[in-house]
Amino acid sequence: MIRMKYLIIFAIVLLVAGCVRSLYPLFTEEDLIFNPKLVGTWVEKDGKNTWTFEKSGEKEYTLWHYEAEYEVISGTKVPGDTAKFIAQLGKLGKNYFLDIHPGKPETKVKNGFYNFHLFPVHTISKVFIGSDTLKLSMLDNDWLAKMIDRNAFKISHARLSNQIILTASTEELQRLVKRYADNSKAFPNAAIFRKVK
Repeated sequence: MIRMKYLIIFAIVLLVAGCVRSLYPLFTEEDLIFNPKLVGTWVEKDGKNTWTFEKSGEKEYTLWHYEAEYEVISGTKVPGDTAKFIAQLGKLGKNYFLDIHPGKPETKVKNGFYNFHLFPVHTISKVFIGSDTLKLSMLDNDWLAKMIDRNAFKISHARLSNQIILTASTEELQRLVKRYADNSKAFPNAAIFRKVK
């Protein structure tokens, strides 16, 4: 059972390999906003992902992410699960962003030492919210790695293989996303969702 959990965690790392993770949130409390248009169920254009946002606080959402297919390490696909996240919306400059993280790990392993090692990280997405369309573009790992390697800017980070994990403060993160918010390489290939309810 523990071996299967490690395989699942490894597969998740591979799945989100294209997006950047951060130890710190993108927003301060003052940056957070609530937009009621985000509340509801959104289905990705290809129908493989469903995101349901529920209001869970004055300026916070519970995000239920359903993945229709989940690719395991062997390359085979199995039915996916629904996972719970915390989502926060904020406006930096003229753009809107989402900060998504899993909150406290929800695991069935009744072992405090094991659970202590599960650390929630944040992902940063540029977002456009229309009345029936949601466009979501995550900060791209490959672009960030190339920019860091070329010394285009300095930002606190660590590398796990070729994966960037930002260790920068909230203030540094905000400077980065404001500066590159309109760069199609930093925030490429927006996933497009349609509101279904």
